[in-house]
Amino acid sequence: MAVVSWQATEWARRQVTGSKARKVLLLAIATYADENGFCWPAQETLAKDTEMSVDTVQRQLKILENQKTLTREHMPKRRGQWRGYCYRLNMGSNVMVAAPKPEKPSARMRPAHTASSTETEPHSLRHKPSIEPSPETSMGHTSTGIVRRQAAFQRKYEGIEIVQHRVASRIGSDGWLILGEMSDSELARVSGLERHGELDDEKLAEAVLRVRVTKRPT
Repeated sequence: MAVVSWQATEWARRQVTGSKARKVLLLAIATYADENGFCWPAQETLAKDTEMSVDTVQRQLKILENQKTLTREHMPKRRGQWRGYCYRLNMGSNVMVAAPKPEKPSARMRPAHTASSTETEPHSLRHKPSIEPSPETSMGHTSTGIVRRQAAFQRKYEGIEIVQHRVASRIGSDGWLILGEMSDSELARVSGLERHGELDDEKLAEAVLRVRVTKRPT
């Protein structure tokens, strides 16, 4: 089951937006994005996350869109609700990215002993294989642990928009239309099952069928 993507957050962190406010907004959007960069948090949600006004969020979104950092499209309108946006972070595009700083050589690095040395060290002073893991291995395990903890945290606190996006994607090209026709109680039920990993294909097909039957002309 797909979860919020930590790659999106890391990608957003490296972007050059030209404004602290835009950077904060981009990072906020990235916390909702899936592995393909898609999400649809409400503008009011983004305003609350970034402590900006909705007007400021709208202005910064327009600039991010002009910078080709993200694209957005109106989602299908649900009954009695304002049409929201679906955002896509252009993670594969050639936008400006802050280059990582090269690491400085360690001052502890020493020239290796050459094989041409004629001196023979005492046996007790000769280098022995280290029983400790190499720094590279330790860093790899640490990085993996951080990624796992972040994924678990995001899965626990992911927004309803992320959950519904997964459901819509599973339904197919008309997924949003189907969700838009569901009653609030049915949509909440389906979203809850998906969040807890209990929405199997059979249950989803039954929910979709109920919507299609209701829409069928009599």
